[in-house]
Order: sequence, then C-alpha cells, then structure tokens
Amino acid sequence: MKLNIYSLVAAATIALTLQSGCKKDFLDKQPFNQVTGDVAFTTAAGAEKLMAGAYGGMYNDYHIWDYMVNGDVTSDNAYAGGDNPANIQIDLFTANSTNGNVGRDWGGLYSNIKNANEVLENVPNIQDQALDANGRRNQILGEASTLRAYFYFHLVRLWGGVPLILKSPTNLEEMQKPRSTVDEVYAQIIKDLEYALPNVRTSAPNKGIITKGIVNALLAKVYAAKPNPDWAKVQQYADATIAGGYSLVGTFDHLFDGAHKNNSESIWEMQYDGWGGPSGRGNWMTGVIVGTGWKRFCTPTNDLIAAFDTEGDIIRKNSSVNFRNVSTEGWSDDYWSKANYPFINKYRNDDLANSYILRLADIKLLKAEALNEASTSGWSAAKTIVDEIRLRVNLGGTPANNQAAMRLAIENERRLELAFEGHRWFDLLRTNRAVVVMNAQKNGSGANLNYNVTAAKLLFPIPQAELDRNPNLK
Repeated sequence: MKLNIYSLVAAATIALTLQSGCKKDFLDKQPFNQVTGDVAFTTAAGAEKLMAGAYGGMYNDYHIWDYMVNGDVTSDNAYAGGDNPANIQIDLFTANSTNGNVGRDWGGLYSNIKNANEVLENVPNIQDQALDANGRRNQILGEASTLRAYFYFHLVRLWGGVPLILKSPTNLEEMQKPRSTVDEVYAQIIKDLEYALPNVRTSAPNKGIITKGIVNALLAKVYAAKPNPDWAKVQQYADATIAGGYSLVGTFDHLFDGAHKNNSESIWEMQYDGWGGPSGRGNWMTGVIVGTGWKRFCTPTNDLIAAFDTEGDIIRKNSSVNFRNVSTEGWSDDYWSKANYPFINKYRNDDLANSYILRLADIKLLKAEALNEASTSGWSAAKTIVDEIRLRVNLGGTPANNQAAMRLAIENERRLELAFEGHRWFDLLRTNRAVVVMNAQKNGSGANLNYNVTAAKLLFPIPQAELDRNPNLK
C-alpha cells in the first residue's frame, strides 16, 4: 500500500512538473540520494542514506525556484515576467485550483514530508549500535523533525489548514485525511522544532545541514507568523540564534558575489555544486531571471525600485537589481522600458549560486519587530538593531520615533534587505498588510494595477487533483 500511495504522488508530481514548462528538466538526472535495497532500514549507513534523501528532496522546483515566485512575485517585489501562465496568474491573483505551480508546490512539499516521515519512522528501529555513537541517531531524528516542520511552515502559510500526515499512510482513510486547523498545524510545527532543538548539533560541515541555529531561527519565525504572534517567544529564539556565533558580513554584496558561500551571516543555505557536479545539485535560477534572448522571469517592480530610491539605498539596490538595455530583443513588457530594464542581481553565478533560506539580518530584524511590538516604548531598543542593519549599507539611522512609525520602518527595512529571498509576501501576510499594500500598487506611470486583492485571495486554492483524490478536502 505504501508503494502504491507514493507511486501516485510521484506520478502526479512528474505530470505537474512537465506542465510547468521548467527550463531545466529534473527528470534528466539520476537522483543523487537514491536509496536502494534493505540497507536503508537496517544499518547506520542506511539511516544516513535516508537522511540524505530527506535533504536531497529539497532540490526540487519548490525550494530552487518557486519559493521566490511565492515570496516575491505574489508580493510587491516582482512581476511574473516571462511567459508562464501559472506564474502570471499568481502575480495577478487569478490562480485557481488547476494552476500548475499550485499543484506542483503542494505535491513537492508533501513529497518532502514523506521523505522526512520515512526517516522518523525507520531510524528509531534500526539496531545498528554504530548509529548511537556520538548521539548520531538523535541528531538524525532532530534533523528530520526540523525539515518536516519547515515544510509544514510553508504549507500552512500558503494554504492555511492542511492535512497533517505524520506517518506513511497504510490505508485509504489515512490517505484521505481532512484539513487540520491552522492552529493544529502550527502546534505540530512547534512540537517538531522543540523536539529537534536539544538533539541537533551545534555546528556542521556546511550551512545546508540542520543545526541549533537553524532550529532557533525557525522557532522565532514560526512564533511571529502564528495567527496570534508570541513576541516574547520570538525574542527568546531570536536571541538564541544571534548568540549562536553568527555575525553580519561586513560588505553587503559579499553575500551574493558567489565567493563567500557559507559565510558568517548564513544560518541555512541551499548548497549547489552545479549540474555537472558530484551531486548534480544545480541552481538554475540565474538562467531564468537574468539574460536576454527570451523574456526572463521575476522582474523587479517599479514600486520596489522606488522604495530603494526613496531610501537612498544605493548599495542594496545595486546588489539586488541590475539594469540593462535590451531594446534589440524581440519581446515586449507591460511595466518597463526595454532601454533600461531591471533584472534580479542576487543570483549571478549560473548554476553554482547558493541561495539563503535563513540569514542573520532576517533574524535581527525579527527581534527588532518583537521588541517594538512588546510595548509602546520598545521602538527605542528596536531602533538600535535597525540602525545596525542600515549602517552596513551606509544609511543613516531610521527617523522612526514611535511604535507605529517603527513598525513601518522595520517592514520597509526587511523588504530592502531581503528582496528576492522569498520573505516579502509572508511578511505582508503575517502583519495583515497584504490587502492594503497590494491594492495600492501602481505601474511606472502611476496608474493603479487593480489587483483587487481580497482576504479570499490571500491563500492558494487546494489543487484540483487533490480534491478529486480526497473527498475529505474542502
């Protein structure tokens, strides 16, 4: 039954991937983390392969590419660009249950959860004593729990309440679970992260492996994103993260120049070694957002450029956006003149460019937010942190001098600091600012873009294929 269930999921995911018009075909690659034989369930080496499978499953469309579509294109940071109807629907808030990205992302995240569940189900039963040397068994279980929490964190923010699948289904009833409530999903996320925290290691060979810093940072973000944020918990876990030995990189552009991977600011970072590398883990983002010849995806918005310019933020603007003259190209654009056309500049090193899942500036600004929300006088302590982030890019201190002004200052600082890293839409959602911000969007000529966003459009629809398979999904 397990094999049949996972075969259905795999078939659906493959079909959706083919629909989506990806520029790189993941099906050309032999999975570098493929697990074969009973070794996966009987030995310490097999446990490591299962864990590698859980990490390796993250090298899919969602974590390589769609995180930016969902986090930045949905928001006021980027237009869809390109010619992909699914991306354009998401940009314009017209996506329905047959949207290819919506189905692909649901399938991809639940496939990731399946991989984490296999670790959590099988590793406790492996009798190989080598697995307990130096507490490795507990580390693996903590890493898998963290990954599962992270995947559900994306699901709950994109779809609201979703089915909680915490073990491999063995019958039809377990396959066709109804949606849990948003609160139930968040409770499970926190449970998984709290289990993981004492078990995972403090440091690892690279920033792609789960450590205490990652768990602490996720807990800070989860407590801020809950329907009723717990700002004391946000500050607690932000402080724990900051105390974990991280430090801001002195030169902002070094975060994205390709020469400073796994740097002191990085907390969690996708590790890419190129499509021809030993693991075949290439980040194809550069090929679809930069270059000419055909219209690229994820075009920076007029509104974002204006935000950089209003702030006088030259350093972060130049690191984030690169303007080019593409007048001779055969495509057209509704938002920009081709004589001075913007491309995202944070991903420059072809398929070797790593991407950040979490970095210290994000968590520092989250702590500033927690301080500001804790009391009407908290803005003063928050200002110290905001000014630290601004100083790195040669900006003066924020003029915000009360709680309301600081709230907007932090929102803007997060936008300029973290543009194109997949955070903006989720920031707007958790602060209940998405509707007002998106409905105020204008093009370069000052005409309203008429997104007509309502509360009903803030979440993705359940994919139609899932509704057809599961009558308990509403």
